[in-house]
Amino acid sequence: MAILETLLHPEYLDLFYFSALGVLFSCLISFLPALHIYNVIGIFLLVILKFEATMAPMQLIALCIGMIVGYSILNTVPATYFGPGDESLSYYILPSAAWVAKGRGVESILLTGVGAVGGIIMLAVLAPAFLWFMPGLKTITSPHMFWILGTVIAYMVLSEWPKGISQSESCWENFLEGWKFLSVGLATFLLSGFLGFIVMAKTLVPIEFAFQSITPVFVGLFAIPWLITNIINIGLIPKQHDPESIEMDWGLICRGTFGGFLGGFFAAYIPIVTAGVGGLMAGHATAQRDGRLFVMSYGTCKTVYYVGSFMLFFIPGLSLTRGGLAWIVTPVVSVLTMKEYALFVALMLFSAGMAYLMLAPFTRMCIWIVEKIEYFWVSVVALLIVIPAVFAFTSWGGLAIMTVSTGIGLLPVMFQARRMNLMGVLLLPVCINMAGYGNDVMRFLGLI
Repeated sequence: MAILETLLHPEYLDLFYFSALGVLFSCLISFLPALHIYNVIGIFLLVILKFEATMAPMQLIALCIGMIVGYSILNTVPATYFGPGDESLSYYILPSAAWVAKGRGVESILLTGVGAVGGIIMLAVLAPAFLWFMPGLKTITSPHMFWILGTVIAYMVLSEWPKGISQSESCWENFLEGWKFLSVGLATFLLSGFLGFIVMAKTLVPIEFAFQSITPVFVGLFAIPWLITNIINIGLIPKQHDPESIEMDWGLICRGTFGGFLGGFFAAYIPIVTAGVGGLMAGHATAQRDGRLFVMSYGTCKTVYYVGSFMLFFIPGLSLTRGGLAWIVTPVVSVLTMKEYALFVALMLFSAGMAYLMLAPFTRMCIWIVEKIEYFWVSVVALLIVIPAVFAFTSWGGLAIMTVSTGIGLLPVMFQARRMNLMGVLLLPVCINMAGYGNDVMRFLGLI
């Protein structure tokens, strides 16, 4: 009761106001093709820190909670109709594209929203258990994190299956046909990994833009290849059906939420692993075959990944920093107590409810845009926004990195390999550094 009285105290009502602003702001961020939510919040924080009296630390935290919750739920809409901008969304985009092609994009988005809200509810229900469970988990796993990441990498590579369908009497031709796509996946992972070492060791981004040094990499790997594909493959989105209801039951909701939560929490806790990787592993572990189940579990996975990693940061005494947002707000957070943790859970639930209520009208607005404007021009305008945006925040060095990243990012698009292999840009350098061989690799590459 004491916690409830604290949450309802008038001095904390302004935090809900800032959370609501964050959810509204997340709608705008969702349309920005060049910038991720973390990049926008990082820029915003730099501006706020110049005017220390503008916002209290907890008000800034409330705004960030609204932004990350709103983004995790609402960003699915433009991703479905305009294309993904990061790896977490690329995991979802192919199944959702099939729904859009059938005129069922709205159903796909609403199912994703149900999964997202289910993930938020699970985080809230498990919040008390995290207080005693997470310290022990951190103690057990911390010394072994490098080989856990190594196992994730191995699973990603080994789970790539041959896509060739032609048959020949020659066993060598069949062998080459099978390995044609697998070799592209391996090349993509290794090339992106080497790029990660180069960017981390000797980035071309000016020092004043160092906090945005990874932005041109992800824009080049994920956003631009998708936009180029949309421009080349000119097509029209069919008329979208606006259903009065969607087909689901409690069994579907429970299975989808459970599977998505497993993947999302794994991604939230293990450093560098994203929702795409976590969702892939959880989907295989829980044998998801129903299209509705996949779409719903994705909503849970992505939301738990973004929001859960930030939530772990607020567990008192844990000192666990996971996800970009936790690192961004570290300078403005001094002490974390049960009060801040309870406020986080309350603001998280409030923001999720508001974002879900906005999901349907936000979807209709996106559909109106793609029906009034040809998809080709949407992609062209987005591409024309991306390049100046990257230059504005990272200068010529960022454009150079973006160009190289785009070349690597086009490989899986052109040869039908898994785009998830592009996450080697972070997974490979971090895993090798954790194992203690980072300097040896960089010395081999001539970076030190």
